[in-house]
Amino acid sequence: MWPVREPLHVDTKNGGSISRLLGRMQASAFQGRKLGEAFGVWKRMIDGPGLICLGLAGSMASAGMWPLVTWLIERGYVDVVASTSANATEDLLEQRGVPFYQIDPDHVDDAELWRGRFYRFYDHVVSASEYDRFEDFLGGFFDHLARTWTAPAISGARFMYELGRWLDGQGVSGGLTATCYREHVPLFVPAAPDGPISEGYRTARAKGPAVDFFRDYDVALRIMDRWMEPALGTSAIFLGGGVPKDFLQITATSVCAIRGSASASPHMAAIQITTDNTVFGGLGGAGVGTECISWGKESPAGANVMLFADVTIALPMLCHGLAEHYGEHHRRRARAALAADLPAALD
Repeated sequence: MWPVREPLHVDTKNGGSISRLLGRMQASAFQGRKLGEAFGVWKRMIDGPGLICLGLAGSMASAGMWPLVTWLIERGYVDVVASTSANATEDLLEQRGVPFYQIDPDHVDDAELWRGRFYRFYDHVVSASEYDRFEDFLGGFFDHLARTWTAPAISGARFMYELGRWLDGQGVSGGLTATCYREHVPLFVPAAPDGPISEGYRTARAKGPAVDFFRDYDVALRIMDRWMEPALGTSAIFLGGGVPKDFLQITATSVCAIRGSASASPHMAAIQITTDNTVFGGLGGAGVGTECISWGKESPAGANVMLFADVTIALPMLCHGLAEHYGEHHRRRARAALAADLPAALD
């Protein structure tokens, strides 16, 4: 017989714990149920020995979600990251003391924002002059790299590692890129020119080495081939879709080809949080429990959860639930071995 759908009651007897609420939501309905299921699957990923990948799309840095992502990395709840260029860099603005201001998106005059020198991200804005200065700041990294990297080319993943090292040394160490550097988490930015890094490149006095983004795929495949089943296995969490999601998923098809096996080499669990819809050709590569299985990217026996919700609602709830469940000082047990193993892939 099927599991019983349970009604949700207000429960204040246990202090109103988000963790317990998410646990009870697994027996509810619609996207509330999916949020609860995502919480359960993420805990199983953390408790297991496998590799946890994170795909990060959307405007999450400007929306202030970046401290949650760095928190996940620092606790070992994420082992590999694929990100958009904006999410890998725009968190530097607040670290440099630049505020984002809330505005009314339905009544703001964008022509007036242009005249007043503000860039808009739907319902929040940032100073255009400060944004431009931050891009020029990134130009300093290209000058540094040209002086210190003697080879004619560098992989995109190693480029991001060196950027994280440089940012850490510049005193802006709290963001995604610098945190990945310190925690030995490979950071892939497959569409790096689509963001502030391009303006940094344009304004840099010295340009070089050439960034070889195709070599990133070799790096990613070395990692995935080492960890995908029948090894300890891989899983994935996708915040949004787009290029970061497809980059992490398509490695499964290539690992299968490299191994010359008729058996798929899929991620064994996946969570996607998105407001997109498959019927319009979106989702950055289709649903993790449906079309992705036909490509061998996800397992038909896997714990695959499609959560149709705003990431800015779901991610804070999930992170707070994980913090309550595991405690303030928890660090994933499997992380130590992964941290020792993953940096070698960058070389």
